Amino acid sequence: MAFFEYHCYEGEDSADAELWHHTHQPVKILQELDKSEGDCAYRVEFQDGFEATVFEDEVLSSVSEYERPDYTPTKGR
Repeated sequence: MAFFEYHCYEGEDSADAELWHHTHQPVKILQELDKSEGDCAYRVEFQDGFEATVFEDEVLSSVSEYERPDYTPTKGR
């Protein structure tokens, strides 16, 4: 099993806010994507069915590797 931790801008106005909302959740790796442009990326699926492309450094093997705080929904979400 792999775990996801969001490593980009943490804000509701982020283009990747939905990914941030899924930080610190288990993921299923669906596909390793092309490495030709440098960083490795993966297509992953979360337990709620949401699919996204994430960077290699955001896919962890253990929750003990988490470095960022949990996502906490803001009022009105």
